[in-house]
Amino acid sequence: MSSTTITLDGDDWTIREALGDTAEWYLGAPLPDAGNNVAEASAAIAAAPGWLPARVPGAVVDDLHRAGELPDPRVGRNSRAAEWVAERSWVYRRAVELDARAADGVAVLEFDGVDPGADVYWDGQRLGTVHGLYHRLRMPLDASLRSAGRHKLALRVHPAPDSEPQVGRTERVRVHTPRLGYGWDFSPRLRHQGVWKGVRLRAGRALFSDVTVRASVAEAPGGQSLRDFAPGGDELSQPGRAGSGVDGVVAVAWDAPRAKRSDAALTVTVTVERDGRTVAERSIPAADESAELRIPDPERWWPNTVGGQPLYTVTVVLADEEGETDRTERPVGFRTAALAPTPGAPADALPYTAVVNGVTVPLLGWNWTPADTLFGSIDERTVEHLLGLAAASGARLMRVWGGGLIETEHFYATCDRLGLLVWQEFSQSSSGMQSTPSTDPEFVALLRAEAEALIPTRVHHPSLLLWGGGNELDDGGVPLSDDCSPVLAALSDAVARFDPGRSWLPTSPTGPEFHNRLDRIEANPDGQHDVHGPWEHQGLVGQYRLANAGTSLAHTEFGVEGMTNLRSLEALVPEADRWPADRTNPVYRHLGEWWDNADQLVELFGGRPDSLETLNRASQLLQATGLQYAVEADRRRSPRCSMVLPWQLNESYPNTWCTAAVDFRGDPKPAYFAVARAYERRRATLRVTRAVWGGEPVASVQAWLWAEDAVPSGSDLTLRARGLDGAVLASREVRADAVRHPEPVGTLEVATADLPEVFLWEAEWRDADGRELDRERMLATTTADWAALFDVAAPVLTVVRDATGAVRVRNDGRQAALTVRLTDPRPVGAPGMLSVGGDPRPLLPGEERTLAATPGMPVRVEAWNAEPTEPA
Repeated sequence: MSSTTITLDGDDWTIREALGDTAEWYLGAPLPDAGNNVAEASAAIAAAPGWLPARVPGAVVDDLHRAGELPDPRVGRNSRAAEWVAERSWVYRRAVELDARAADGVAVLEFDGVDPGADVYWDGQRLGTVHGLYHRLRMPLDASLRSAGRHKLALRVHPAPDSEPQVGRTERVRVHTPRLGYGWDFSPRLRHQGVWKGVRLRAGRALFSDVTVRASVAEAPGGQSLRDFAPGGDELSQPGRAGSGVDGVVAVAWDAPRAKRSDAALTVTVTVERDGRTVAERSIPAADESAELRIPDPERWWPNTVGGQPLYTVTVVLADEEGETDRTERPVGFRTAALAPTPGAPADALPYTAVVNGVTVPLLGWNWTPADTLFGSIDERTVEHLLGLAAASGARLMRVWGGGLIETEHFYATCDRLGLLVWQEFSQSSSGMQSTPSTDPEFVALLRAEAEALIPTRVHHPSLLLWGGGNELDDGGVPLSDDCSPVLAALSDAVARFDPGRSWLPTSPTGPEFHNRLDRIEANPDGQHDVHGPWEHQGLVGQYRLANAGTSLAHTEFGVEGMTNLRSLEALVPEADRWPADRTNPVYRHLGEWWDNADQLVELFGGRPDSLETLNRASQLLQATGLQYAVEADRRRSPRCSMVLPWQLNESYPNTWCTAAVDFRGDPKPAYFAVARAYERRRATLRVTRAVWGGEPVASVQAWLWAEDAVPSGSDLTLRARGLDGAVLASREVRADAVRHPEPVGTLEVATADLPEVFLWEAEWRDADGRELDRERMLATTTADWAALFDVAAPVLTVVRDATGAVRVRNDGRQAALTVRLTDPRPVGAPGMLSVGGDPRPLLPGEERTLAATPGMPVRVEAWNAEPTEPA
């Protein structure tokens, strides 16, 4: 028979805290006697005095909350009540029922991840220890320990190690673990512990120890290179095919299998399938420990919005004379992908331009943080929802931030399926006061060992584009390189050895300038290679001035702060603590103090935000408009600027204020929909010097066009100033030449005396046959601030939902609806996560717009100047 797997995940675990050596008492204590009934045994174990129910995978803090030992750590300032937890050891235990067959063959007890590490015991006997949350533990279980009946599996999870919070010194860090739980701007101090990945017992006549699978693309003898194919050519008109003369290569390696008999004749068979059809197969003696297969003309894997994501299944089967005894499967995709030098970049610049299958692909995307600070409690459906939002926004690259996780197999598999490239940073980050990693040889050796353990587990994923050494590592403000950091040199060397051909960046930003700041741009415009910042809105003039001045080759972290959605805020902050929503309120200081810009909002909106609802509206509008403009300003510099990554898609802990575009509950904020607009493949965008024109005699706007799918000459661009009633106040028409890379096509100037207090800039782009290619609208005022937006009259919205779940919104009033989006009307905690649509463009009178929504789930329509409406 093949191998048998007993999955040990689930709710059949219990835990208790342990100080000092009291853990020895608990590890040695027998399980309560409850007969042979598994359900009764589990109930008896759970009811034992001092023991609390636990979940695997999971996190200790969440186990304690469910057991009533802690208040909800994600409400108010309750996280403070959990800070003591990480100082303790925690003993986990559960019963494992084995039948008479379990003693036959070989068996391995497998832990995929325990944070920060643990000692593992079987029936009171210590089997081994694992150190570090990224290390898997594979422990052979002797036949003498596998008698039929009930056994006790127990482990002592170690206290969380000490390390640096966000404001500290990186040189003092001696562990390789996510830093955000030690206290960060978007996460309070909430250190993680627990069995955060799967646990199982595997048994069989012979078992694989480990299997590594790699897929690559190689030019066949006499064939064409992938670089011979260009976007828009015949090859890409049928995306997915690799082209004649190109082979896929699957390389498989395995460690010597564990076997019942040392003289067993073991064979390994590798099969490659696509949609259930075998495309290659090979059998070799297990003693060879490797095999290579070639697949003629495989379908190519492409990034999101560029092409499809065909995945092949590689199955590796171990067999003896009796037949199959173990197997493992890996999904793979065939593509070439690397970072190449940016055309026209300074000679000393690192490569930032992605070339995938020979095609230059603009790297639009997001920065990603763990879906939960208590990452053992992450629900896979949440990750799928968030990554689905990323893909729906038009993203192609997720930068996995170095203050968080080396992401999970499930994260990577989801990115493979969605076409999201991954930039994976090792778990290292800046520390406010000093940001250079230690040069201690023991620490360097630790990071080298971490890399050697981690890298081979990720190499089969087509989504993995590059490895990075960590977040914002620098020396006195100058980003670090491999040659001036022993740790980065060790990590770079490990990537070269264990994942040859994969791209590498030592840190982000890579410099030589760190900050995207006006004074630094003016002082050293050619030094803006890969830069970060700002993360705060620069004002109704300054935001536009800075964005227009940018010169960077890659803008890999920048954002705008904004308040969370009211639905989430009401679940997060007790009603009595919701106002004032500024830094005078200790609850708001605890939940995102760095990003609380209530005072700025009062200034920029003329004192009008005077309630939670008006402050929330103002905050989210400012975040959306500011972030969209910053993204589009970067895109206007393509192909020189080839990487645009806003900070951040999601948040790891629920905050009242944050730079996230999607809140902790998975609900998009208006900023998410604004960035999705900016990421569309064909765009007419508007370049301005300011959002407010008070005191200026003339208001002006410049239209820019670009198209990732080239548009032939003969298209028309109409540039307008419009009133909120739809009236055209001024206009200009321009005939465009062929459009590919961004270029300005026309400017419109209007005397401010001829404009109302609130008006719209509009760019309408149509092809030679009159079909609309894009239509952009931007809010502006002739006042000194945005207070007048609160005086805009309400539209009359008619909302209808069809059988597919889509929502049609029509404006039957006389005034524009300023921003339209769908939201979830249910209280937090309702089942399921709603996927909704939104559009930041004002909806003029007489216009209709259709927004997507999850079928069968309720939705609400919201706009800046309209009461929330639910579809009929």
